[in-house]
Amino acid sequence: MKPILSHTVRPRRRVFGINADSAFGVINLLILSVITLATLLPVITVLLSSITPMSDVINQPNAFIVIPTSLTFEYYAWLFRGSSKIIDAYTITILRTLIGTTVSLVITILTAYPLSKKFLPGRGGIMGIFFFTMLFSGGMIPTFLVVNSLYLTNTFWAMIIPSALSVYNLIIMRTFFQIIPIELEESAIIDGASEMTTLLKVILPVMLPSLATISLFYAVAHWNSFFDAVLYITDRQLWPLQLLLREILVANDIGGLALGGSLSDNRPPASVLINSTIVVAVLPIMCVYPFLQRYFVQGMMVGSIKG
Repeated sequence: MKPILSHTVRPRRRVFGINADSAFGVINLLILSVITLATLLPVITVLLSSITPMSDVINQPNAFIVIPTSLTFEYYAWLFRGSSKIIDAYTITILRTLIGTTVSLVITILTAYPLSKKFLPGRGGIMGIFFFTMLFSGGMIPTFLVVNSLYLTNTFWAMIIPSALSVYNLIIMRTFFQIIPIELEESAIIDGASEMTTLLKVILPVMLPSLATISLFYAVAHWNSFFDAVLYITDRQLWPLQLLLREILVANDIGGLALGGSLSDNRPPASVLINSTIVVAVLPIMCVYPFLQRYFVQGMMVGSIKG
């Protein structure tokens, strides 16, 4: 009868008399708590100040976070009732995010799919060219000259076409395509499907977490972007919301909102309306993220592993 081999159990390390694993967990929790608090405090401060009546703000002038005794949404009413510019900027930003994300996602898919095929001639050289653009770019002035020569300045498409493809997202999308079993494509081709049919009806339906991840990347980038509008847009009617917010914050004044009539005479303090404008700018993308978080985490986990 063979003897039963006993497994050797290594003694747990102890630091200052405390289990090392438990000590690491406590330290890790403390560090993450401090980082989370430092991240949330500015958000909470801006949000509370945008819904706090002026009487509470006056009574607590030195408090970092004003604790409101009641809530008011009059500042948001001032923004949307008294200024057409913020509504126009909001419309431009929403259109840019929707159209820009769609265009970028389509271009990324159509570029990453063939580059994921090992039989594509010159695949390594093409990827090398794309990767080179991540390290070196033509520069601000040459890029502006190209956009200007294409007659895109002062047009909506100046915020869409120059940034339509992100090489970083392209690499992630190509990895997504590479980990899909080749048998799926082969079975579709045997059934007579073309490459485009295989892509649309076989490959993409099983890549929903990946598509959600890349879409979120592009949507956040388009929503938050303002520098391309600074370079290519001088017509204020085409300004996105982030550029209008930048002007308000840099100037520390709400003159850019152009509140008219009696609203301009009785408007709240600039600091309160600035905080309300910040909330208006970040709230939509914060509301969308929780619905895509499940796909986002799953897509990032899949995309980080190369099959």
